[in-house]
Amino acid sequence: MADKSLKPQSMRTLSDEQRRLMLADLARRIVDLRLQQATNRLSATSELQVARRALARLKTIMHEGVVKERHAAIHASIDAKQKVFVDGLKAATLARRELIVQNDKARLAAAEKKAKAKPKADKAKAKAAPKK
Repeated sequence: MADKSLKPQSMRTLSDEQRRLMLADLARRIVDLRLQQATNRLSATSELQVARRALARLKTIMHEGVVKERHAAIHASIDAKQKVFVDGLKAATLARRELIVQNDKARLAAAEKKAKAKPKADKAKAKAAPKK
């Protein structure tokens, strides 16, 4: 490549506006080179190929920026949804633990009630047995 501005590193350092201007310039240059080729005035035929490749390279670099923005937006959305999901799981886990504690307390209270009621039933049975 004869022109240093056609290298990918230098294209990546340009601003969006500079890239758009370069894109328009390369498109015009390709049209001019094709016109010269059609009228047999193009002396260096490789210039057309160099310009086409530079245009393709520039379009690729411009598309990379678009893809990066999309990926950043998607990842931000995923991160937000994942945070909501994790927060929901935490809340569900806490609610489940509270229910388990409440069930254990109710089970203990029922066992204590049954234990207190059992001796009375045993006394009633013991009183009823000798009467036979």
